Amino acid sequence: MTEQIRFGDRLFLPVLMAPYRLRADDPPQRKLWIYVLDPAGIGLKKPTQCVDIPYEPLGAEGIRGAVFEVEHAPLPSYLRKHLDWPDRLIQEFENKPLHLDEPRLAMSGGIAPCTGTPLFAGQMAYAVCQRVYESFTEALGRSPTWGPWAAHRIRNGEAATLRIQPFALEEANAYYDADSGTLKFGVFETVPDGSSNLLPGGLVMTTLSHDIIAHEVTHALLDGMRAHFRVNTHPDVPAFHEGFADLVALFQHFRYPSLVEQAIEDHGGLNSDMLLELGREFGEALSGVEGRSLRHAIQQTVLPGQSADSQPLSYTDAPVNEPHKRSGVLVSAIFSAYLQIYEGRAKELLRLANFATHGQQQRALPSELISLLANEATKIAEEFLNVCIRAIDYCPPLDVRFGDYLRAIITADRMLNKEDGTGMREALIREFRRRNVDLRKVRDLSEYSLEWNSPSPIDRPQIPGLAWSQLRFANDGLTAQSVAEVEQQAGALGDFLSFQLDQGSQLVSELGLTGISGDFGPITIESLRPVARRARNGRLLHGMVAEISQCCSTPDGPAWGGSTLVLTEEGQIEFAIRKRVDDEERLSAQRKNLRDSEGNPNFSFKHMHGLHDQG
Repeated sequence: MTEQIRFGDRLFLPVLMAPYRLRADDPPQRKLWIYVLDPAGIGLKKPTQCVDIPYEPLGAEGIRGAVFEVEHAPLPSYLRKHLDWPDRLIQEFENKPLHLDEPRLAMSGGIAPCTGTPLFAGQMAYAVCQRVYESFTEALGRSPTWGPWAAHRIRNGEAATLRIQPFALEEANAYYDADSGTLKFGVFETVPDGSSNLLPGGLVMTTLSHDIIAHEVTHALLDGMRAHFRVNTHPDVPAFHEGFADLVALFQHFRYPSLVEQAIEDHGGLNSDMLLELGREFGEALSGVEGRSLRHAIQQTVLPGQSADSQPLSYTDAPVNEPHKRSGVLVSAIFSAYLQIYEGRAKELLRLANFATHGQQQRALPSELISLLANEATKIAEEFLNVCIRAIDYCPPLDVRFGDYLRAIITADRMLNKEDGTGMREALIREFRRRNVDLRKVRDLSEYSLEWNSPSPIDRPQIPGLAWSQLRFANDGLTAQSVAEVEQQAGALGDFLSFQLDQGSQLVSELGLTGISGDFGPITIESLRPVARRARNGRLLHGMVAEISQCCSTPDGPAWGGSTLVLTEEGQIEFAIRKRVDDEERLSAQRKNLRDSEGNPNFSFKHMHGLHDQG
């Protein structure tokens, strides 16, 4: 390998950080109490649950796991004021971190849910983060890693754990700090007058909201998969981060059967606010309007003379430039497709439901039928969540657009499931088109046209040394490798790229790269990950996913290009999903976006979850 190739900061993270590996005498899981939505889950029959998370020892000095750590800090003054604790309790809190390995707490699922017990906030945040991390592991076929901050921490001899600060802010906010590797949660007072569900001037802890925790940790997980998604190249980029985080948080609702069953029992179907809204307590606390959530999965544009459900929010509508608003286009497209697939696959059960109630909405469904409907809804939600997460591996390494994401979903699902037996892909294509999402450089709306093109349909290039048969570790995608093994694999990819550059191969351009000269810098291998994924029929697919990038110096600052390489089990390049580093049209769009965003090269995750998120 030559000086033309560099290794990126995140390349060795799968070796240097990993979840805890169970020993023979360890229990497989730990049980912890959480709120399934938020403390103000009015009307919920089971607002709290004791859930299973992967076991790991946490120690006696607070929650310190292999990938998550809850900061145990002194109570801030504003929180002390609201708790009205005597000095004795304050000192006890500060001197006694939560010890979840203590036998009594370990047997009882930790602390019972309580808004007046600050230690519970850390327990809940840890549990929900672990469950979202588990969803990513299952979908990706590997253990996720964190963003560039984790590599910097490791170089400084620090733990590469994502830090959770339950009471970091005295404001109506929560965000992922991509520089320090921290989830920061706010605490704020409700408006003086408004919702009857909340105490006027009462306290709201964002770290007690299941939706907000899941949303923020998803930002961190996505940053670990695609660090260049932070580069502010187009309005779709920050909106995609927000929409993807909302999707993961919403689909987490379906992991709680009691929520799904209650929605079906109370409303006869899944079009229920308890399943399709995010952050109701937050929304009511800020607005004072009863029933107003932070965001909703199905957003529409209401035009004069039309009913509220007649026109979906469109990609081309004037108001959708704000990232949270724009993200609603993505979220509503995917959730509308989900609801269609549910209604199609559950139609026989729904027909039985109609027969059982004689078509009268007020008559209760039999509990057995509710359970069957909820089970079908949960299975479909899991399929959608898996493909939504898995599709990130089929996205370009930067400058992601909504149309790119649809193509990534179609490609990812077609690779595992050749036949669209569920109709998922057809429904997604239709819903993206209904919202006028820009699908450039495709001939038509067929799956074949939307699937990414292989760089060489006739003779796919094979990279020596990256076939699974030549790799030492077990073929499960989760077995830890050594630094030497990753270095050897990255070296093989680097040698291949160097050879293509030296030969002036057309493949270099097909990978979104160009020669190393002038303003064009060396090529960086950002990541190289083995994966093992299972199709709906049980078929196992092995392979590797790599990110390669190249930087170009411009008068307006650095511009990036490159490819995501999807490799087969034989080490062949099956897809090169590129953004050309020398694409002047794309660079012009990036310059315009920088001007419109006041010159910020990277967008911030510090977003105020204000009422403008509503629509």
